[in-house]
Amino acid sequence: MNPRFSRPLRPLAAAAAVAAGFSVAAQESPYDLEKSGWYVRAGAYYQFGLSISVNTASTPPPPQPGVYDDGYVLNDINGGADGLTWNWGYENASQLVDGSLQMSRLNGLKTVGSLDGFGDANLFGPEVLVGFEFFRFEMGKRDGRFGFEFGFRYGSYSGNDQSSVSSDVSQDVVRYDLGGVVAPLPPYSGNSGTAGPLLSLNGVSQAPRNAQATSSLATDLSADFYTGRFGAWISVPITGKFSAGFSAGFTTIYAYGTAEFTQTETYSNPLIPNTNAYQSQNEGDWLPGTYFQIRGTYAVRDWVGLYAGVEWSYNGALRIQGLSYEAVFDFGSTFAVNGGVSFSF
Repeated sequence: MNPRFSRPLRPLAAAAAVAAGFSVAAQESPYDLEKSGWYVRAGAYYQFGLSISVNTASTPPPPQPGVYDDGYVLNDINGGADGLTWNWGYENASQLVDGSLQMSRLNGLKTVGSLDGFGDANLFGPEVLVGFEFFRFEMGKRDGRFGFEFGFRYGSYSGNDQSSVSSDVSQDVVRYDLGGVVAPLPPYSGNSGTAGPLLSLNGVSQAPRNAQATSSLATDLSADFYTGRFGAWISVPITGKFSAGFSAGFTTIYAYGTAEFTQTETYSNPLIPNTNAYQSQNEGDWLPGTYFQIRGTYAVRDWVGLYAGVEWSYNGALRIQGLSYEAVFDFGSTFAVNGGVSFSF
């Protein structure tokens, strides 16, 4: 070869050698952005194992002398030395009977202890997850991948349940003489240390009222669940197009729910008035936990694939109290299946 024609190629050859050196160095770096990128998985999930129930939150205190369902008559600061007290209160004008104040207390009433017939408590909704490939590692003739992911899910629930229980009850009735005192308008509540209108401490028992009672509880529940997660993942190639993936990390659910409690009590004796109580309560809480997922991905193209997986997760419980009951959305240990489309960038 004529050396006059080869001299101009020497700078080009040197530049090519330098570029090749940089390329080799880049391939050896596990953090090279040319080897790692972003992906997005979008699909749906179905989660089962959520437990929903309503239970008694508090037990009524045992009967106390001088304390009734519709008021109280207790000693004041004088300790009942003169047979009178200003430490008394009542609720309704109907308790003023023939110059006396009538108090009543119901005995033997059974109430619904719990509700657990809320039906299908499974969650179904959309999910979106974004992941980043941090580095690759050799697995035979193919490369395994490691990275991090964070994602979001949404699910909701609504359901209701009701129950009733019957019992034989007896209502004690006691009258306290007002001694000509004009009772303050109801509801009225006196106390031990503040002077007020005086009432006799010597109650006169009336004939008890017997009846058959039916106590019912109806509860309507609804809740929204917003799930976020962050974890690490590994992808292992199985064939040219199919790979298996494993993910594990931290998950938290923001749960916001509404519970409506309605409790009614009816009596066969018309002298005992029926009662109806209603309370609607809202509550929100964070439920932190953990998750582990196994999935398979089939590459339709280099940049798009189909995925399906199964997972286990553990989170806490949302509790909403109303009346004397507590509604519980308990995630505890749950399982889920998911699937959708994966896009690589």
